[in-house]
Amino acid sequence: MTRTHAIVIGASLGGLCAAKVLSERFERVTLFERDDLPDGPANRAAVPQGRHVHLLMARGAKEFESLFPGLLEDMVAAGVPILENRPDCIHFGAAGHVLGTQHTLQDEFTAYVPSRPHLEWQIRRRVLELSNVTLVNDSVDEPVFDGQRVTGVTVGGTTVDADLVIDATGRGTRLPVWLEQWGFERPSEDTVEVGIGYATHQVRIPDGLFAEKVVVAGASREQPVGLGMLYYEDGNWGLTTFGIAKVPPPNDFAGMCALADEILPPHVAAALRLGEPIGEVAFHKYPTSRWRRYDKLDRFPEGILPFGDAVASFNPTFGQGMTMTSLQAGHLRRALDDPGESLAATFTKATKKTTWPVWTMNAVGDMVLHRAEGPMPWWYRPVGSLFDQFLGAAETDPVLAEWFLRRFSLLDNLYMVPSAKLVGRTVRHNMRLWAAEKKARGRRSRETVASAPATSA
Repeated sequence: MTRTHAIVIGASLGGLCAAKVLSERFERVTLFERDDLPDGPANRAAVPQGRHVHLLMARGAKEFESLFPGLLEDMVAAGVPILENRPDCIHFGAAGHVLGTQHTLQDEFTAYVPSRPHLEWQIRRRVLELSNVTLVNDSVDEPVFDGQRVTGVTVGGTTVDADLVIDATGRGTRLPVWLEQWGFERPSEDTVEVGIGYATHQVRIPDGLFAEKVVVAGASREQPVGLGMLYYEDGNWGLTTFGIAKVPPPNDFAGMCALADEILPPHVAAALRLGEPIGEVAFHKYPTSRWRRYDKLDRFPEGILPFGDAVASFNPTFGQGMTMTSLQAGHLRRALDDPGESLAATFTKATKKTTWPVWTMNAVGDMVLHRAEGPMPWWYRPVGSLFDQFLGAAETDPVLAEWFLRRFSLLDNLYMVPSAKLVGRTVRHNMRLWAAEKKARGRRSRETVASAPATSA
């Protein structure tokens, strides 16, 4: 494959990351984006999910920094908060359990809290400053397939030649349809019907009322509505409520405050009630998590690759989507440097290796703990039950809590499988709690009997 010209369809976060990688390996890169792009950090109509709170995992921050050196420093200079290494910087609830580390986190856990529009703007301006990258504000009709490989795209009926085309058009990708038209199989799809609905308000809260910068109370089977609050670079809070399994979230600020009273620490809920809502509530629905299994196809045309959400879109309540995109950028870089017999096969198989563990644990959590619908493997339920016990122990065991937070942030390993030592620690911890609770119940029962008034025959 010659490396004269590469085309990226879609200039959202995934497309921008792909363009940066391509710019280092192709003479020219053209980004096609149908949406008008703002000059600064602002929400875009083509990214409706951008109005809702986004978490940049610690692993994602590392990956983006390696792709765009100086990014993190520039974000901090622009006011993006850093989660300091203190136990009071974050309140984290998962599947009905509240985790507290009770001690300082390790340095490499340092996390940044940019809003989605700000992060995308920081990356977009870096990409557009590259001398060999051109942005074209236009829609791509379809790729050009010559019977052997993709050789470019058509735009308004005009052919634009390219050595490689990246489909970064997100969940609405038409690549499966194009594959059928060219005589290839559509990829099979793994799906989880999560039935998530979002409602988000921007809120101005007086400074100094509480120390936390990230507040998350995840949903559970017993409590199908959750809440996330993140403090952003503009001094405002993003407040998102969400419902799982088609349960609607509160649709106004009063309802959001009422939910906060139920599931947040009292000092945070009280501070929220002192806040001033800004603008209107934004709504969004995410019915289905979807993984298009390009890695399983026996045949795939050369000259085109799917990227980002066009491959896999994860349950957004886990906050892992942007980090998974950053990992794909690394896969693209390595595949271009060493494509093997097929660039497409090398890239899709590498993507599968990082997607599978994250997708699987999310699916277990969704199906067992979050009321998601659909068939599931027999082992999901016992694994989900065991993990629920692990999270229960992590509420009061800082070692287990930190292990979970680091794995959830995709730092140490993408597989959220505790070692035998940690499983043993969990069992011993829960047995001690069970024994203590049994002893306390016995004591309360004896006190009740002793304080009961005497009766006469």
